[in-house]
Amino acid sequence: MKIFGKYLAICVFNAASIAALSSMGGGGPQGNYMPPPGPPSNQPNRGQQRGPPGPPGPPPQDPRQSGPEDLGGFLQPVASTDEILPDLVDPPEFDAFPVYPSLETVQGGGTVRTYKLPVWAECCQYYLETEGRPLKASVNLWIGPIRTTHTLTTDVENGLETPISSILRFKKNIGPVLKISTSASNDLPIQCGVFVPPPARAKQLMDNTDRVWATSKSAEKIKIQGGSTYGGGGAVRYWKIPATVKSVQLCGWSKDVGKKSFKLDVEVLQGPNNKRQEYYLQCGGSTQPYHTVIQTPGKGSVIRIKNKKFVEDGLVEVSITPYETINAGKDGGDGFLMSAASPRR
Repeated sequence: MKIFGKYLAICVFNAASIAALSSMGGGGPQGNYMPPPGPPSNQPNRGQQRGPPGPPGPPPQDPRQSGPEDLGGFLQPVASTDEILPDLVDPPEFDAFPVYPSLETVQGGGTVRTYKLPVWAECCQYYLETEGRPLKASVNLWIGPIRTTHTLTTDVENGLETPISSILRFKKNIGPVLKISTSASNDLPIQCGVFVPPPARAKQLMDNTDRVWATSKSAEKIKIQGGSTYGGGGAVRYWKIPATVKSVQLCGWSKDVGKKSFKLDVEVLQGPNNKRQEYYLQCGGSTQPYHTVIQTPGKGSVIRIKNKKFVEDGLVEVSITPYETINAGKDGGDGFLMSAASPRR
């Protein structure tokens, strides 16, 4: 009886508790408990809005354009590189190369692109680069079906870091064809652009080449003699490039030393025999000077040129001068090339 009495008392107590909760509107399955109203809070209620809407707030801000105080601990750089370090690259005295609005992609595997040049043209400009892969390509200037007066074969370690910008002059009223082809590897596409300047611009470019050639110092413009009668084994010349020179312009011309065509191996070294760029260059010579810009990033760049023609018909003169310099005044460099010691001419 005592156990039954305790069980009955517990049941009566639970029933009373459930009744009390039901009277407050909660606790049961049909209850909808609302807390008693309290003092107004500044925190908005999720999913509900009390009172009339207020004035619109400021528009949401893009976190990428916010300052550190707006991101709540997600900091952004104080300033970009351009703000911390101004543009230290001094522009060239004469900007000889255009800005190509778009470049044509030429796939690897020996793909060929040909460009018919106008009859009235006296020079053309071409540009080669890659997206960071090696730049292996060939450029030829054809006059007729079997004659080539210009050949440039490239083997560059990084075509994005060291692209090729060239000016090629030729005789008027011949209407040549410029051919650009890739290497046999399918994995090495290139991007190229060809520009034929109008007559007024062409005259400026040719006058600039003449000026660069005429004003080159004796240590910058050097004669290179050919080798054996079978070709090859010619003289070798070096140009040491200071660290303050970002790029150099190379002019090859034989108008003052026999007016013959020339064949050269041009190599850009960084370290002992470490070839970063390698070019094979063949040009007409007297009426066809070759003017190009070679990028020389980093320290310790050396340009080595070997004459590939024979001794009787291989004398050529090459000039290498600075094109872009890295603010030589602030960095303490002289900004000029220092030619390596070579035999007396």
